[in-house]
Amino acid sequence: MPLRSSTGPDQTHTTEALARIEAAYRHEKVDGPPILIGDANYWITGEDPDLIPGDYFDEGAYASMLAFQQTKIEAHLARTPDDVYIPFLFPWYGTGVVPSAMGCRILFGRGEEPAVEGAIIDDPGAVSRLQLPDPERDGLMPRVLACIDHFRAESDLPISFTDNQGPLNIALNLVGLERLIIWMYEMPTVVHELMDFCTTVLIDWVKLQKERAGARLDGGAFPHMIAIPPGIGGVWLSDDDSTVLSPQLYREFAVPYNGRVFEAFGGGTLHYCGNGRHQLENYLATPGLVGLNVWCMGEFEQVFEAQRIIGDRAAIMVCDYTPTDMESYFGDLFAGLRTRGSIVATYPSAATALNYGTAQVEAVRRDSGEVSVEAWKTIERISRANRS
Repeated sequence: MPLRSSTGPDQTHTTEALARIEAAYRHEKVDGPPILIGDANYWITGEDPDLIPGDYFDEGAYASMLAFQQTKIEAHLARTPDDVYIPFLFPWYGTGVVPSAMGCRILFGRGEEPAVEGAIIDDPGAVSRLQLPDPERDGLMPRVLACIDHFRAESDLPISFTDNQGPLNIALNLVGLERLIIWMYEMPTVVHELMDFCTTVLIDWVKLQKERAGARLDGGAFPHMIAIPPGIGGVWLSDDDSTVLSPQLYREFAVPYNGRVFEAFGGGTLHYCGNGRHQLENYLATPGLVGLNVWCMGEFEQVFEAQRIIGDRAAIMVCDYTPTDMESYFGDLFAGLRTRGSIVATYPSAATALNYGTAQVEAVRRDSGEVSVEAWKTIERISRANRS
């Protein structure tokens, strides 16, 4: 029987968790930051291969995706019920759903996330000929919508929109990184036309998914499992490529378009992996930004600097795969982390871990359930010690 929400203890937990998260977004004084143990993952990277359904991404296999996620949710609630994770469902088909609807081919590998094969536009003139995709027919969009419909019919848990790569990433998938950067210098008007088109497509796509899921425009967002309280913001987007662009290019070709996405949903958060220290001023200048979701690879100086620069403007979510050396990682993090405006999330997995000493993700073999419990206890203990 699919997991369902209730008006009992589950609803009490949701209310309390949202209040703690909202306090972080509002930069209220709290005893310690909200903590999330992100082991109810909908993605398969780092998962035990034996637990990955062979039909997870197949068209029509929505019951398989529901069962996989439900099992994860139930295990989380049994192991670490006191963090701020709020159960929800996610129609997960990789990061290339929007490019697939524009003609990009998606590769499906056994035990791997769906991925875009390569760029499809090499002619600047093709940008003006782009047509808005039909979500009921094009690429993976119909599969996402059918999955949302199935989830809604079988469960009353909240349903997220699918992975939300920002306009910059969509454009890069269509054109390619090197070509797009060259065009930024040589044909900026073409790039702005492309960015405007990608932004329009993305906003329309998220609105349609929210409508199908029964979610409000300014709610129903779960950046890497961390709920944004309704009324604070209703969208998140990924912008990993912000880490490789110069601040000047990013300010011109990404900031205004990200801002359009955020403002269309009453605010939103931006995710990136790696080091975006050189973009902090640009993130701050993005209209509608309410939070940064930073998979920082243990490079905490950028987190501390973000708190100094951004101040009370946005919440900072500090995220990483759960490190092999939890004591050193969380000890160093809490030694410099400002409690107000912070959320700490860690993502245990069976086959992937952060090597804190090298700031690299490495392959491991471990029991993710045991790691979840250890991470919860470790973070709670170190957080309390830094408050005393």
